[in-house]
Amino acid sequence: MRIRRGTREDLRYLPRILMEAYQGIEEYGEKDIESARKYIEELYEEDPECFFVAENDGEIVGFIFCNRFWYSKFEHGKVGAIHEIVVVPAHRHEGIGKMLIEKAMEELNSSKIELWVGEKNESAIKFYEKLGFKRKEKAGRWIRMLKVVR
Repeated sequence: MRIRRGTREDLRYLPRILMEAYQGIEEYGEKDIESARKYIEELYEEDPECFFVAENDGEIVGFIFCNRFWYSKFEHGKVGAIHEIVVVPAHRHEGIGKMLIEKAMEELNSSKIELWVGEKNESAIKFYEKLGFKRKEKAGRWIRMLKVVR
């Protein structure tokens, strides 16, 4: 298993992975493969240097998009942001998500890391809490989580 910086060429593999990962919690994901493709392209364009993939035997089994330039109205300033993290269901509970978050945090180099998670996505919420993120505000069906690093 290795974590590496993602490339534009990697983007073509991600819509299928994204759609698969959101099975059972479709209300938080994209409605179809084309909207997933557009969403992924937008995430990439926001901060191409803050995109990483997890590879297992040459196959992408997870990815993370983060943003080094995110302004948080809740924190009244710039924070590191994690916009999307996905691990292929067959490879969950192997430490891949933790490795992706650690790589993103290294790249973000920020004292505060913010993310939003669907309120019904309990497994993701527990995962983030285990990594030191705390629940903050709720907006509609989303929960803001924050990790203070230093």
